[in-house]
Amino acid sequence: MKKLVKWIYNRFVRSRQRVLERKMSIRTKSLKENEESDLQRWKKTDELKDDWSQRTHVMSTFLSTSTNIIEFGAGNMYLKSVLGKEQNYTPSDLVKRFDETIICDLNNPIEIDLTPYDAAVFSGVLEYVYNLDLVFKKLHEDQVAKVVLSYACSDRVNLSRSANGWLSDYTLNDIKLLIDRYDYIILDYKEWRDQSIFNLSLNN
Repeated sequence: MKKLVKWIYNRFVRSRQRVLERKMSIRTKSLKENEESDLQRWKKTDELKDDWSQRTHVMSTFLSTSTNIIEFGAGNMYLKSVLGKEQNYTPSDLVKRFDETIICDLNNPIEIDLTPYDAAVFSGVLEYVYNLDLVFKKLHEDQVAKVVLSYACSDRVNLSRSANGWLSDYTLNDIKLLIDRYDYIILDYKEWRDQSIFNLSLNN
């Protein structure tokens, strides 16, 4: 009897997951057709998964020498909790969850002056950005010395991009070419659940 109940439950969960994935795929298609960000999705706090903090923690290890840090897609600001007291932290996101959060839609030109910052962090956010050239152009123009980013490369992560709501499809080589194009060099490379994590330095 217990096995039957478990089988029915698991089948229900899988069925519900498929429905949610189909809905997200349809929504992603609509967003891409209009080149919009998914503001409605990110207004929901439950869209911020607890295990994403593991990825952010890995990325924080590259920031020990940085003093003025801005994080894009800051979400619940987990990064702030693992930084040192001497490190200044500015959160930026599509949604203003905290008073200190600066609203920024990375699918529009970045209007924030980045010159005061010596590091910019992008943890699990660039998949939702259509044109990463515009982001890196701003980083280069404002001479941000360090960039720490993660990206689920389309040739490395075996997941449906549309079902995850991902709006861009860069390969690992595409990301490396992008980094080189804007005069950054890769100091460190790690992976988290097949996602690529880069620690970059501006090549002055």
